[in-house]
Amino acid sequence: MKKLSEYFYFNFKEQKDSAESYDYILVEIIDDVVKKRKNLHNRYDKLFEKIWVSRKSINERKFIAKRLLSRLLRESDLIFMRAQDLATRLCPKCEEVDVKLPSDPKKLH
Repeated sequence: MKKLSEYFYFNFKEQKDSAESYDYILVEIIDDVVKKRKNLHNRYDKLFEKIWVSRKSINERKFIAKRLLSRLLRESDLIFMRAQDLATRLCPKCEEVDVKLPSDPKKLH
């Protein structure tokens, strides 16, 4: 089985596995997303703990916590969007469809 990082290179069409192994690749992508998001949330959890025990005023802690939370959500969504893009690029059925036609933006793999 190939590493997920190998699929990010520009020659991903040459490295693409057959349609039968796409399900295995998709499971690997999902597993990678879960692990990355879990690690990200754990790092931010440690930051939140440091904020709550700091000597700053409650308004300063609240402001910093709000900023960190919005940043966490953006980074977490970015992990999902990159995985979604990778799954779309590797999908054998999406490859058959004409790329010039607009696709359904709500479709998830």
